[in-house]
Amino acid sequence: MTTLLRRRVLKSALLSALLLVSSAATAQDAVLAGYRKYYAGDRTGARQALEAVLVSNTRNLPARFGLLHILMRRADEERGVEKELEQHLDAFLADAEERHDGSNGQDFEAIFYLANGYMMRAQYRVNHDKGIWGAARDGAKAKRLIDTYIRRYPEHGDAYFTLGLYNYYVDIAPSFVRVLRLFLFLPGGNRVEGLKQIERAYSQGSLFAFPAGLILMEIYSTYEHRAADAVRVGERLFQEYPANPDVGMQLAEMYASPAIEDYGRAAAQYEGVLKRESARPSSQGPAKHSARLGLASMQQQQWRLQDAIAGLGEGIAEDPAEPVWVMPNLLLRRGNYRALMADPAAAEDARRVKSNARWKDFHKAADNQLAWLEKRRQSGEEAVYVALVPGNRLVAEKQWDQAASAYEKVRQQHPNDLQVRYRLAHLRFMRGDPAGAAGEFAVLSETKSAPAWMRAASLLYLARAHDIAGRHAQAIRIYERILDDDERESAAFSGR
Repeated sequence: MTTLLRRRVLKSALLSALLLVSSAATAQDAVLAGYRKYYAGDRTGARQALEAVLVSNTRNLPARFGLLHILMRRADEERGVEKELEQHLDAFLADAEERHDGSNGQDFEAIFYLANGYMMRAQYRVNHDKGIWGAARDGAKAKRLIDTYIRRYPEHGDAYFTLGLYNYYVDIAPSFVRVLRLFLFLPGGNRVEGLKQIERAYSQGSLFAFPAGLILMEIYSTYEHRAADAVRVGERLFQEYPANPDVGMQLAEMYASPAIEDYGRAAAQYEGVLKRESARPSSQGPAKHSARLGLASMQQQQWRLQDAIAGLGEGIAEDPAEPVWVMPNLLLRRGNYRALMADPAAAEDARRVKSNARWKDFHKAADNQLAWLEKRRQSGEEAVYVALVPGNRLVAEKQWDQAASAYEKVRQQHPNDLQVRYRLAHLRFMRGDPAGAAGEFAVLSETKSAPAWMRAASLLYLARAHDIAGRHAQAIRIYERILDDDERESAAFSGR
């Protein structure tokens, strides 16, 4: 071969290699752009960006995994999508396994996405009741694969997300999962290391920093009792991705949580999500309906019941056919709030739910609501409740003296009513006298004729009074009693 020909061949080979590297880098940038669109709340744009990558390479694992993320979110919202997700997820794992086996275990991109694919399927199986045994096996496979990958690439921040998920959640799992490990030979977890690994994925990751942040919000608030850190992460994610409805609604949940109880900020978050999602095409998903329900809950917490009823009415007027859960939830919630205001039309919403065969899964809830309505009317609870609403609203606004005057008017008409006694004790607690309120809460918590919610809530405030006074052991015993005896009451979440 002549020197000139050798140079031409070398130049051609070098040019081909550069083109391949350039093509791979372009695809990688396009995949990252697709993920970021998804994290920014633009599912349609994300799907189009990732599908464009697959035009030139139908087996591109990063792009396909991004599409699985989008499909997984849809399956969480619409049960009819589950079968489609299962088919695509199984095909993804089969192709990644083929690449892995064909390379004798040396294709590390395949190893990385196999690990993440198995973890995704494990999460799906747990969240959708598709079998704990299969989920456990998938989780074990994900753990072994990601361990292999990290030994080769310990600097890759994204890799620590799946490892951290496994280590954290396996270690805090209920005892039956620990027993399951003995039969399936599952690797053990490590809560402390798992949390550090998820934090590393959040701070050092690229593709998975966003989902790591969402998981950290849940972990900090639910399991680690670090509400301030949960809010810090949520506010940072919201600043970066203000149009993502999941971030906005999860941050709203943080504000409304028992550790913070800032219902005004929570309502503002839900309202923002509702406005943004209402401006999107309907194909963007049911986030606006979830936000509407969340906003109504916050308005109810602030005793703005008429505002909540009006907002739910706007959603009902839209008459959304899909997802199927939306309309019955809107109707039952409005019926509940109408009942709290003694609106004679309250029963109409529950009856409307019962009359629709598509909503058969909600018929029992409608029956229960109708029975509750009748019981409240006959007992006289309804009339006293409505009379207390103006005072409750003033307490929510921290107008203590005006609230006391409003309650006193009701007390004069119903001097021994348990609801009135509870509200007066609550006012005393909220305006800064927990010790003085504790005695009444202790009595109400043991009054058999009091409704279950009132006994549980009274216990909660009694425990808080002990907590504030530094009697933590007594507080803990009462919190545990709430969890043991009143697990179905709203006070249980705060007690936990």
